[in-house]
Amino acid sequence: MMIKKYLHSCLLLEKNGKRILIDPGIFSFIEGRLKPEDIGDVAAILITHKHADHFDSGILKKFLSFKRARIFTIEEIGTLLQQDGIEYERVKPGDALTIEGFQVNVFAAPHGRLPIPVPDNVAFLVDQVLHPGDSFFPAGVDTCEVLALPVAGPWATLSDAVELVDRLKPKHVIPIHDAIIKDFMLTRIYDLMLKPLLDERQIAFHPLGLSEGVVV
Repeated sequence: MMIKKYLHSCLLLEKNGKRILIDPGIFSFIEGRLKPEDIGDVAAILITHKHADHFDSGILKKFLSFKRARIFTIEEIGTLLQQDGIEYERVKPGDALTIEGFQVNVFAAPHGRLPIPVPDNVAFLVDQVLHPGDSFFPAGVDTCEVLALPVAGPWATLSDAVELVDRLKPKHVIPIHDAIIKDFMLTRIYDLMLKPLLDERQIAFHPLGLSEGVVV
């Protein structure tokens, strides 16, 4: 499988000519470094929760203009999609689906704490690639091969991130939720802290640049 990252928390998974996109929110497109056209058509889109850095109706409509992708998400987001005339397929924790040849399991994953109300959030395990959305506590996930690891945010700490790594013991880590950190500081955090910590645990670290990919 090829995995690409499009800034912040947006991942593209590609296998056997099929492509699934996860959380194409506004942070991946807001500075004009990337356009939906640069990603192109996808067979399915998964959305973990309704925050704008993970979900935007306008962006979804753009992808739907390329190809009629199937959208899978929770009811809270589905209500918003229906208001915009966008069809979706509802998922809930405990679901096990086959989507375009990918095995997709859905897990409850409470959003990290904020000083404001938090939305519903789910984690998606797609062929042993875990995208937890904005959560360090995906319930019922014992392990994964590839962990998309949130590393920064008003609800996140690097210590919490490393604790999640230690619980799941993945073979690969792809850092996500990091577009809010300036590049020079992000490089310092990765080179001086996260990479050495993962090297100690013999876990491959893949801080992917814009649209860079890794085969797992």
